[in-house]
Amino acid sequence: MRIKATKMDGCGNSFLVVDEIKTPLNGFDRVQISAMLANQHDTDGILYIDQSQQGMPAMKIFDRDGTEETMCGNGLRCATRYFHDHYVSSGVFNIVTGDGVKEVAIEQDMVEVNLGAARDYRQIDRNLHYAFTGVPHVVVIGSEIDLESARALGKALREEKSLCDYVGHPEGVNVNFIWRTGDGISVRTFEVGVEDVTLSCGTGSAASAYVAAKVFGMALPIHTHSPGGSLHVREDNGGLAICGPTRYQGRVIGFARATHPKPFLPMDHWQRNFAWQGI
Repeated sequence: MRIKATKMDGCGNSFLVVDEIKTPLNGFDRVQISAMLANQHDTDGILYIDQSQQGMPAMKIFDRDGTEETMCGNGLRCATRYFHDHYVSSGVFNIVTGDGVKEVAIEQDMVEVNLGAARDYRQIDRNLHYAFTGVPHVVVIGSEIDLESARALGKALREEKSLCDYVGHPEGVNVNFIWRTGDGISVRTFEVGVEDVTLSCGTGSAASAYVAAKVFGMALPIHTHSPGGSLHVREDNGGLAICGPTRYQGRVIGFARATHPKPFLPMDHWQRNFAWQGI
């Protein structure tokens, strides 16, 4: 099975965008497809864009290992750019995600998305904090950490059963290491599903900025600096909005075995030759 996709990244956080408006995959196993495509094209995840049953732009995100997530901040920013360039004329609109409806905006080359309010914040230990920003994040306060140390400690915390159970996410938590810089904070994120330190993480940057505001007494907006680039995190109508650039890397073709699709269940047919004018 050949699948056409568009490769994009947000501050180095890379994704394949599969446009189901043009090529629906109803009945096929997106878990299997996602794992295959992500490994073939070395991306952090797969974005499936479509319209919801209410006719709104919609996005689903699957990690590199095929796990479906409720949210991905940089993925949502890439989906926002794709929707705007192909279907939506307005610079401000909404996208349906696994974590609810999110307001998104584009101004020139910058893309901003409102992830909603940080939830379930708690201090676990002196330098260990937790916040949910669409997916669960543990934030470790410290000094500059090198990549190998972040990878080793991130993996250990991500798999620490007592920690994951304590915050209510036995499936695992994302781990962010942060330290102060001259104009904000630096962030290194070990991501669940990718199982490695990524160049950037949007929800992780939001959680890190939220914790930094509490711990360091910093006022939002806060600039977060990751190996792949910087994001601007601000408060917006009670939520955390992240803003930064996105980039197209090109069109690709992936190959997935589709001999055992999921059972197809009848559903309402969605008109696919549309545009969300004026959203």
